[in-house]
Amino acid sequence: MASTASELIGSGVTVLPGGCVSGEVYAPGSKSLAQRYLLAAFLAEGQTQIRGLPQCRDVESLSSALSGLSGGDWGPGGACESARWPTQGSKQQMLTLSVGESGTSARLLTACVALGGRSWQPVRVMPEGTLASRTSPALMEALIKAGAHIRSRPTVGVTDSPGWPLEIEPVVCPPRLSIREPSSSQEVSALLFALAAGGGGTLAVEGAIPSAPYLRMTESVLSEFGVEVDEVNGLFTVKGTLRAPATEIAVEPDASAAAVMLAAGCVSGGKVRVAGLTSGSVQGDIRIIEHLRAFGCRGAVDARGAVASGIPCRGARLDLSGEPDLAPILAAVGAIACLHSGEACLLEGLGTLEGKESPRLSGVAHALSRLGWQVRTGPDWLSVDAAPEHSPAGVEPTVLDPAGDHRMAFTFALLGLSFTGVRITGCDCVGKSYPNFWEDLKQAGANTQP
Repeated sequence: MASTASELIGSGVTVLPGGCVSGEVYAPGSKSLAQRYLLAAFLAEGQTQIRGLPQCRDVESLSSALSGLSGGDWGPGGACESARWPTQGSKQQMLTLSVGESGTSARLLTACVALGGRSWQPVRVMPEGTLASRTSPALMEALIKAGAHIRSRPTVGVTDSPGWPLEIEPVVCPPRLSIREPSSSQEVSALLFALAAGGGGTLAVEGAIPSAPYLRMTESVLSEFGVEVDEVNGLFTVKGTLRAPATEIAVEPDASAAAVMLAAGCVSGGKVRVAGLTSGSVQGDIRIIEHLRAFGCRGAVDARGAVASGIPCRGARLDLSGEPDLAPILAAVGAIACLHSGEACLLEGLGTLEGKESPRLSGVAHALSRLGWQVRTGPDWLSVDAAPEHSPAGVEPTVLDPAGDHRMAFTFALLGLSFTGVRITGCDCVGKSYPNFWEDLKQAGANTQP
């Protein structure tokens, strides 16, 4: 990371209005795609060439865990040789793997390890940070029903609900799996990966699948590795053998990270283009353009990338059930639209937000309320009803704590850009997905101070 970024992230960053965020920016590679590509490459026959892997903590954690499984430094330089599952080692010796703070890595790896075959030694999957307080009950129930032996230590702050750390004694993946009422699409993706690694089979899903576009992403990645997934009325059929693609894989820009910079251009009165993020993206968060237009901004996606401009100038009602990661930044955009137009905004489909790295629904509501907006929330919605009558000019910046959550830090930055000074503590949490965010924001024209 450049020195300018290092200076910014000491004890915090202050973001002030007056800067116009404009120009072409290059978002990091998609961490969601990268994690799926890395796991598929690990399981597949042959060597996979991957270009554009992001250097963020979530991807590094998974790469490190896979290195632990393979017994060496796995996948250096984007050349990922098939490692398969290890067959050596004592059946009594516990292998400990850390998945960092990544819920995606934890769920995908837990399922693939648990159903990886009896030749495995026992594995302990260890969390870091807020992952230690998060759970995945539907996935655990599905794995135990499939015969996996899983022991869970008490989850921090949670009772009677399995979570990480876990100790797993692997079993052979059965040809038929089932899951009831998944709380995340990652749980379904994890079981599809396990079936693909085991040679195929079926997965019956009972109940709605949250954040379905991420499931489409998983299916797209598996298809690139030769495995097809068909779904009819909640029954998923997995066919094929995982094989390395014949050509190099290029990880496209992260649509969630790009969304922050596109929104920053709009709320600051600038114009931002994110290179490489095209209409062919498999990421659901490409819908950021559609959502910004709902607030009266201008936006388009073409062969060069995604572009957005124009101050948000009207209220909107959005269903974000397919892309809940966009909810915090769109709440900020909606708040600014309310400030300029006096019109309310309503965000729906937010039922998964409280179980993320931080309780995002209540966290966003609290921050907006502190800055003077009138906000209401329900179990899966947030409404910004009225804006402050005026900006509190001449006062010290409001200090906001993102509670270790990268997406909350992004949201607070947008509020600082367009309304009043905001000081964001613990701002290095952006390293989870976008380590150079503060540097990129400043270089694009934002008024930021250490």
